[in-house]
Amino acid sequence: METIEPGFQRARTPERKRQRADDLLDAARRLARDEGVRAVTLTEIATSAGVHVSAVRRYFESREEIFLRLAEEGWREWAEALRDRLVPGATVTPYGLATALADTLGERPLFCDLLAHAPLSLERAVSADVVRAFKLSAVAAAHDLAETLATALPDLGRDAALDLVTTAMALAQSLWQISHPPETLATLYREDPRLAHAAVDFTPRLTRLLHATVLGLMAAGAGAGTEA
Repeated sequence: METIEPGFQRARTPERKRQRADDLLDAARRLARDEGVRAVTLTEIATSAGVHVSAVRRYFESREEIFLRLAEEGWREWAEALRDRLVPGATVTPYGLATALADTLGERPLFCDLLAHAPLSLERAVSADVVRAFKLSAVAAAHDLAETLATALPDLGRDAALDLVTTAMALAQSLWQISHPPETLATLYREDPRLAHAAVDFTPRLTRLLHATVLGLMAAGAGAGTEA
């Protein structure tokens, strides 16, 4: 039998259960922003949300499902932010496109952190139904992003735009971890000039790399069009 400790109230109505699930997501979001995804435990999430840890399974399979839900939310928000940033009909240069991608990612630190953890651990610790739902949502958002990019810069093309989204995601998940090291590494970088190159400024570096990617994809597309 499930034991509920004093101070924890069981949610009994559908509305209260939905609110309790939202409370767990809010707690995970807040803790992960403060501590980083890797450091947050299920017990911390439950306690912060006012839910006994033994009752979390009433709402989510695990800590990993909670964070996948937040990653899914992040994909949708990124697609919406980029669409708002790239005004339809406005002229966008390759550099402007790269800047929009990098800025909208840099404004979403939790999402960038989750991008690294999703394939490495989160997706591997949930049921097939949970990971399927997450993947389908992420794929839909990626196609929305590609459509926005191709509309803003028609010379890029839709296939190349989807490649650009994939590249932006891969670079962001890596560069975010590198540019936000634990304090031990940060101190080492500051104290040892030989390691100073390891300190990465996330948004400027991502912008430069994405700009080069956009130019390369456009050149590759133009070259393919001239082949006999």
